[in-house]
Amino acid sequence: MNVLYPHHISYTVFKAKNRLYWKMLTDRMWKVLFILAFCFGTFCWVNIRWSGWYGTELEPRCQVPEEELEDMRMIGRQTKDILDKHNMTYVLGFGSLWGALRTGDILPWDIDIDILVIVDRTSDIGGTIDMLIEDMRAQGMDVYYRDWVGIIQGYSPIYKSQLDLSFWCDYWGTGTLHRCSGWEQYFFFVKYRFQFAFPARLMVPPLPHVNFINRSFPVPREGIEIQKIHYPNDWWKVAKPRGC
Repeated sequence: MNVLYPHHISYTVFKAKNRLYWKMLTDRMWKVLFILAFCFGTFCWVNIRWSGWYGTELEPRCQVPEEELEDMRMIGRQTKDILDKHNMTYVLGFGSLWGALRTGDILPWDIDIDILVIVDRTSDIGGTIDMLIEDMRAQGMDVYYRDWVGIIQGYSPIYKSQLDLSFWCDYWGTGTLHRCSGWEQYFFFVKYRFQFAFPARLMVPPLPHVNFINRSFPVPREGIEIQKIHYPNDWWKVAKPRGC
């Protein structure tokens, strides 16, 4: 006996209404699934295209003036001294790593110095950030912590040359380093998981050193292996700004 069958109508009418109901429900489900798939696809596309519209220099320069480069070198050396004073594990990253490996200096068109600070996932990351900001300000830098991106940005008092400190840890204990601070990594999780996360083995001390801005800086292990992750589309060539 079908307890769902309303006996006050004929069985023929019931089957017809039931088929209509399921057809409407199925059609609606397909529409909802299509909309969800479209939204997810758009979200992934935005993640993948992140570097194309979110992190691009509006007015790139082919040659940064030498006085500005020297200004950048100055805050780079000051920051290195601070990190060494606190016995922190850090390496050059992104464009600064390219400059160190290729020429031992800042790339002519680079706009900042990038340093990756490796921290323990159980440590007081907020306290570490506050400590570094205090020490950088004591050196005369204008320093800000960008909550969204999760990096410390330091600017020199002269030409406002920029230095970025980002923080990385093996957050889930899986042998992969991720950003440990900032909200951006959660919103752009596709980009961060595939193009920013890298094996923890690349940061195992003792780290190799190279000459950079007339100082010996630690760099990741295995040469350019980390750059293949950060620059998957052009790691094998020198990628200059447009028009250079």
